[in-house]
Amino acid sequence: MRITVKLLTALLLVLPAALQVTASAEQPNVLVVINDDQSWLECSAYGNSTVQTPHFDRVAREGVLFRHGYCSAPSCAPARAALLTGRNFWELEQGAFIQAWLPARFPTLPELLDKAGYHTGYTGKCWGPGVKEPTATRNDPGGTAWNRVKIKSPPEGISNVDYLANFRQFLDARPADKPFYFWAGLTEPHGPHGRDNHTKLGIDLDAVKLPGFLPDTPGVRRGRANYLYEVRHADNTLGALLGLLEDRGELANTLVIVTADNGTPEPRAKTNVYDWGVHVPLAVMWPARVPAGRTVSDFVSFADLAPTILEAARLSVPPDMSGRSVLSVLLSTATGLVDPTRDFTVNGIEWHGDLPPIGIAARMIRDARFQYIVNYSDSPRLALNETARKPDDAFPASAAAMGTVSLIAAHPEHPQVQRFAQLIQAPRPREELYDCVADPDQLENLADVPELAEVKRTLRARLEAYQRQTNDPRITGEMAVFEETLTFVQGRKSTGYGDTRTPSKKSVPIPKAER
Repeated sequence: MRITVKLLTALLLVLPAALQVTASAEQPNVLVVINDDQSWLECSAYGNSTVQTPHFDRVAREGVLFRHGYCSAPSCAPARAALLTGRNFWELEQGAFIQAWLPARFPTLPELLDKAGYHTGYTGKCWGPGVKEPTATRNDPGGTAWNRVKIKSPPEGISNVDYLANFRQFLDARPADKPFYFWAGLTEPHGPHGRDNHTKLGIDLDAVKLPGFLPDTPGVRRGRANYLYEVRHADNTLGALLGLLEDRGELANTLVIVTADNGTPEPRAKTNVYDWGVHVPLAVMWPARVPAGRTVSDFVSFADLAPTILEAARLSVPPDMSGRSVLSVLLSTATGLVDPTRDFTVNGIEWHGDLPPIGIAARMIRDARFQYIVNYSDSPRLALNETARKPDDAFPASAAAMGTVSLIAAHPEHPQVQRFAQLIQAPRPREELYDCVADPDQLENLADVPELAEVKRTLRARLEAYQRQTNDPRITGEMAVFEETLTFVQGRKSTGYGDTRTPSKKSVPIPKAER
């Protein structure tokens, strides 16, 4: 075959582009879309949502739907810290607490990718809320914020951050030879919610699905519907972000991860280690490499996502990351349980604004059927406002207008409310055990059932072994940093979090590695 000058010239023009595509394929772009306060069952791909979430469902359909995606803690700052660092929340010292800080000695995903040549940034909410760490060596654990573009008149309850416009600006600023990593931290569906947004849903309030731990009243249904409006709003934002990547020809080689930081904001959900608090939506697509249309039952934790992204980017995973990459699961063609070692997850919480005598610290282990929980306090789950009580004859008006917590505080002994009040006001047992298949809302504690004693023993042993493996202070007994940090964040809580100054070494001991 004779190569003409014209053909050679054409090949030379095409070659740089071909090389660029090859390099790009080796290092994908990364888009993490993380909603605020959303359970897995609030995405229609899982088959039980009141509202449709077509854009999440698209990611699941064109990629992989994980049936067992779990945050590390049912509290935003520690959950997000786990995702950013590839570590369980309890491994992060002060980072285990909302309203404290994420120590600089734990490198974050955007910092690692930035050093490797990625164009990195985020919009909306990344890590937090909290304060800057005391060494002042890290400005923001999430990297560079792109929040300059605002929406002039957003609907009531909706953030004014224009996620799409900020993502567009971020992409416009990217050097041509760099892959990108971008975190879209949507504030929705976190409260407060618009009072009348439920009217925009186009569904009857009677069609709103309620978990079994919520009283079925018009006020509770309306509150859930206002919340679900924001679930749909967040899904529309996801669709716009994907559309922008498609328009620019970037979607095929973008690893897209869609999830939420913790579960739905209701009693026995957010701030609790039950499934409604820690089981989050998780769908992943990478059209250029990940076989589509698969549903996977492997247990995946937030700590696993940073190692997955680093491995996909052909970068080394720091050896002290406790999470394990799921890239091999993504790249397989299998469904169901792909990796037999991923048959459980461990989760927990230390604090989320509670003041004495309330204490919500707990750990849990969950496998395909059972969940075992150990509580480190016997206090109720929530402190109710005793001055909010109303007489029974006010119940009809309260039921028509109030959300769950307000209704329980107003009428804790009313026949239609009493059992729901008990679910959050009864003392916490030391151990809890639930059959999550037979009892998905986890209402019947089976910890004292003799026939399940061996199940409980096995799960307890497995939980404690993992705690030891990952140096959980709750099992090692090295609680000094946790205890001092608790004092610090409770102090911030008591003053309304108005003090955002960097904590001093006197207020919280700083490990030598951070000094």
